[in-house]
Amino acid sequence: MNLFEKLRLLAEWAPLMTFAQALAAEDDMHAKAVIVSEAMEWVASRTDLEWDDELTGLLSDILISEEGEALVRWVIAKMQVTDE
Repeated sequence: MNLFEKLRLLAEWAPLMTFAQALAAEDDMHAKAVIVSEAMEWVASRTDLEWDDELTGLLSDILISEEGEALVRWVIAKMQVTDE
C-alpha cells in the first residue's frame, strides 16, 4: 500500500475518530451506548451487506428509546461492583 492509498484509507475512516472522541468525552453511559450504536451504523453502512444496516438500525432505535435507556441503565446498575 503506497502513501496515497494509506491517506485515502485514513480519510475514509476518519469519522471513526470523531466517534472515538465523542465517546471519550462523554460521562453518561447511556449516551456512550448511543454513540457506539451510531458508530456501528456508520461501519455497517460501509459494507455491501444489507442485513447489518438493518440490524444496527434496529439496535440504535432500541437504544435511543425510553425503554432502551432504561435497559442500559438497569444493566449498568446490575454490573456495578460494591465493596461488600
